[in-house]
Amino acid sequence: MLKEGSIFLARVRDVYRKDTFTCKPDITASHVALLMKEMNVSGVIVSHYDVPVGVVTDRDLRDKVLAMELDPTKVYVSSILSEPLISIREDDFLSEAVYKMLKNNIHRLAVVNDTGNLLGVITDTDIIKFQTDTALYFMRDLEDARNISDVKVINDKMIDYIGTLFKAEIKPKDLIRLISYLNDLIIVKTIRLIVEKEFPKLPAKFAFLVLGSEGRMEQTLKTDQDNAIVYADELGKEDLVLLEAFSVKLIDSLVDIGFPSCPGGIMAKNAVWRRSLSDWGDTAKGWVSVPTPNNILNYSMFSDLRTVYGDLELEKALKQRVVNVISKNPVFLAHMANNILRFKPPLNFLGGFKVEKKGEHAGKLDIKMAGIFPLTEGIKVLALEAGIMEGGTIDKIAKLMGRGIVPDDELHEVEASLDFFIYLRLKNQIEQVSSGLEPTNFIDPLNLNEVERERLKVGFSMVKAFQSFLAEKYKVSFLAG
Repeated sequence: MLKEGSIFLARVRDVYRKDTFTCKPDITASHVALLMKEMNVSGVIVSHYDVPVGVVTDRDLRDKVLAMELDPTKVYVSSILSEPLISIREDDFLSEAVYKMLKNNIHRLAVVNDTGNLLGVITDTDIIKFQTDTALYFMRDLEDARNISDVKVINDKMIDYIGTLFKAEIKPKDLIRLISYLNDLIIVKTIRLIVEKEFPKLPAKFAFLVLGSEGRMEQTLKTDQDNAIVYADELGKEDLVLLEAFSVKLIDSLVDIGFPSCPGGIMAKNAVWRRSLSDWGDTAKGWVSVPTPNNILNYSMFSDLRTVYGDLELEKALKQRVVNVISKNPVFLAHMANNILRFKPPLNFLGGFKVEKKGEHAGKLDIKMAGIFPLTEGIKVLALEAGIMEGGTIDKIAKLMGRGIVPDDELHEVEASLDFFIYLRLKNQIEQVSSGLEPTNFIDPLNLNEVERERLKVGFSMVKAFQSFLAEKYKVSFLAG
């Protein structure tokens, strides 16, 4: 467990350096190199009228000046700085700083006030000096891992991190993104270990894709695997044999590490989820042309695809094909919307909760299927209509704002309800893990306080209203069958 005083209970203001060395964009590379040497720093914030505009690092000097054989006395900082500058506010949690560094693969952030003026800088070294038991330290442990067993040990530690972050009242939407990003790091490390030790001749023209909630970066604790592989059309038989063996080894290794198998078999080790770019395009077209419940599920899951490892150009081309098949068959959106209506909010006519009557979950309700799923799927349908495939549900809500597809005030209500459902799901799973139980999506309304129960009822009422909106917008009553 993390200690009291953990980094995740601290804020940026407790760590960052206010005596920041900055430079102006109109000085030369030679000048800034001398200043960096004098100050013994590896990077400098570039500031224009006290507003940070970028950063110049020793890597920038090496890659953009020396490697290009340019004269450093004639190259100006403005032409080599890295931008946009990633910043953070001093009242933000340190966990947010860690997340931004991990996400953007950087080592420093500018600390700014509400008007964007520079207050100081915070580096990964500053954070590690403050306390080493952090997500950055977690990442460095992964870099040092030498086998799958090492990765499993590191993965097991993640539950403690998440529990402490939750208690520190990190926003659920930020926490699930951090969980997903840390999972990405684990998957990438696993792939690299396998490739290095067993598949050094693996072809480069492929991408390992994560799907569903993982693709949207909306994972909570120990969600099932949902993944696939896309590869270039020109790969030969020997390459495909290698890819098959690699995918089996990878999925089995991820199970050993702690990522459960998908009960529906949506995993890259299965041939139907490992296809060429053209084959995937034809498959998506087939799903859309015959809107059976299974095809709707498959298309919906696949439309959340995101590359964790491999050729990003394949992802880009594949996403375009996935969107194109919808644009040519818009009635499929109505079938997707109709499928969402099957998941009724668990409220009875008196306003009470409908819970499971028997079985292991008696007295409980499924917060994922009753609340989270209808909202994420509904937003997905609206986003697909607008040609939006990038980002998670909150990102898609932001991109839908102001487009007139759905009223902005309703989008705000969807976001608030989704945030609360995710909070309850995480809270419940963390409590289950702390009690030595497997995390599930079932919660007991009686274990909630009065305020939480009322908010849950409001959330479910919002789901019902959102489903009614989708039913009317897509005219689902006119669908055959």
